[in-house]
Amino acid sequence: MYGVELRQGRPDDVPAALAVQKAAFTVEASLYQDPDLPPLRESEADIVADLASSRWFVALLDGRLVGSVRVRPVHIARLSVAPDAQRRGIGAALLTLAETAAPAEEALLFTGHLSAGNLRLYARAGYVEERRERVDDAVVLVHLRKDLAGTPRG
Repeated sequence: MYGVELRQGRPDDVPAALAVQKAAFTVEASLYQDPDLPPLRESEADIVADLASSRWFVALLDGRLVGSVRVRPVHIARLSVAPDAQRRGIGAALLTLAETAAPAEEALLFTGHLSAGNLRLYARAGYVEERRERVDDAVVLVHLRKDLAGTPRG
């Protein structure tokens, strides 16, 4: 991951992180033919409000914000990497950072059933499918879990 820096997000990162999130989840929305996915509806104010109860990390590639992830007790959310920066290990690095920051003995997350790349990433990272939840005719959420006992905490 040459040129990639991982660090805690700052307030001035919010606009760029929102742009990355929307770009990344637009790709997901096209898989499901659903332009109304919750991450696409978030605003800068929504992110700022969520940060009151989350830890937040960003990835910069050669100084450009290209990814972010939010961590709440037990739950890892909104892992997103700019489409043009994917397949470089940035998502895996953010996931590992989120796990070390998680104040829990387990991590929970979910993704859509058609998101093959996400499912492969999470399986490689040790996540196990717990259940599936049909949201509507097009979307089935795959809920995954990973035991974090023994994971070093940061």
